[in-house]
Amino acid sequence: MLHMNAPLQRKRKIYVTRTIGFNAAHRLFNPDFSDQENHKIYGKCSNEHGHGHNYELEITLYGTIDPQTGFLFDLKQLKSILEEEITERFDHKHLNFDVREMQDCVPTTELLAVVIWDILDLRLQQFNNREITLYEVKIYETGKNAVRYLGQ
Repeated sequence: MLHMNAPLQRKRKIYVTRTIGFNAAHRLFNPDFSDQENHKIYGKCSNEHGHGHNYELEITLYGTIDPQTGFLFDLKQLKSILEEEITERFDHKHLNFDVREMQDCVPTTELLAVVIWDILDLRLQQFNNREITLYEVKIYETGKNAVRYLGQ
């Protein structure tokens, strides 16, 4: 155990957030709707060739501080997980065509948040021996638009 005064005399719950960016394109289009209906619902986001975003993704973990390391989770390890699971899968891809998990849906940022949650939740299960849980996935589609998902 680390030599510390009062900070770890009891289990402390804490949140840790890591941010990454990725660039991806998508087209908001429902094949069950006519072109007119798609345009009415999605506007210019239903452009035939799609459009791109510079997404900012915040992943927040929640749990107790490890008394051996003083960490909730090693952020270098979280960075590696995010690069493997998110950057490699989504960066510079067209969500409608290049990302298997997004091909059978309208790839909104809302659904992207849910897909990312499911991917990371599965990956983080290997750390269940510690009190660590995925708390939040937050995606900024633009500087003004963000989606938060808490796994509900």
